[in-house]
Amino acid sequence: MNKTDETRKIIDLLAEGKITAEEAEKLMSALKPSFYPQKKGRKIVFQIREEGEKKPKINIAVPIALAKIGLKFIPEDAMVNASVKGSNFDFSSINWQEIIQMASSGEIGDLFNLEIEDDNGKSKSIRIFVE
Repeated sequence: MNKTDETRKIIDLLAEGKITAEEAEKLMSALKPSFYPQKKGRKIVFQIREEGEKKPKINIAVPIALAKIGLKFIPEDAMVNASVKGSNFDFSSINWQEIIQMASSGEIGDLFNLEIEDDNGKSKSIRIFVE
């Protein structure tokens, strides 16, 4: 029995009074995951970790579609003018258009990885990936 048949059967059972509206709703909800399968590669994730730490200091996950839209509103000369405290890496050198384009291609995994050392000799890793 396909999903359309299952939906029709639930509607018929409801119409015949064999199940309540609440029961029909629960049955329809159970069918949703197969109607709307989760797609992989839908989020772009930005993480910054410090050496020896298990949990990232920064962990931001953004739907790729939202990242594409947001990028249109940021002037190119204002693109991420930030730094990791004590590092000498210039974040403005990252081509964010290219990162978003790579994320949109449907690939899953790392797009950008960088290890930097702060003034105290402690390393930090910056990772951008798609999941």
